[in-house]
Amino acid sequence: MTPPDRGRRWAMLVLGVYATFGAIVALVPRPIDEGLTPWLRGVLSFLRRHGLAGWIDYDLVEYASHAVLFAPLAILAVVAFGRRMAWLAVILLLGACALVEAAPSWWMVDHDPSSADLALNVIGAIAGAVVGFWAATPTDSAMRRSRVPTR
Repeated sequence: MTPPDRGRRWAMLVLGVYATFGAIVALVPRPIDEGLTPWLRGVLSFLRRHGLAGWIDYDLVEYASHAVLFAPLAILAVVAFGRRMAWLAVILLLGACALVEAAPSWWMVDHDPSSADLALNVIGAIAGAVVGFWAATPTDSAMRRSRVPTR
């Protein structure tokens, strides 16, 4: 097994674990941070007293979490699928972005899909896909190792 194949297998494994975790976080029928909200607000308050910019608040962290959830997922997907199939990884991720935003409204009466949340999901997925595409680029040394000597 060549080193790139090994890396893609590891990326697939980690992608599966992360996607499962992400699905649980995104689709659980209650806010995932329900018990952590007071703690998180306290940590942010402490950090603001010690130099953190005032505009970094709970709402920003909550919105940023949408992009942060999808960026690593996209990196792993593109690396696992490889550069040639990166387009398929991106299409599947964009579908997952829409599904994650729409699905809770199917079983929760008081949940309406948010276009802002969907946009943040998509931004995270696209940013992660770009990083994943860059990370999946073979290096010069890897290309030299994989060449078959010609005689």
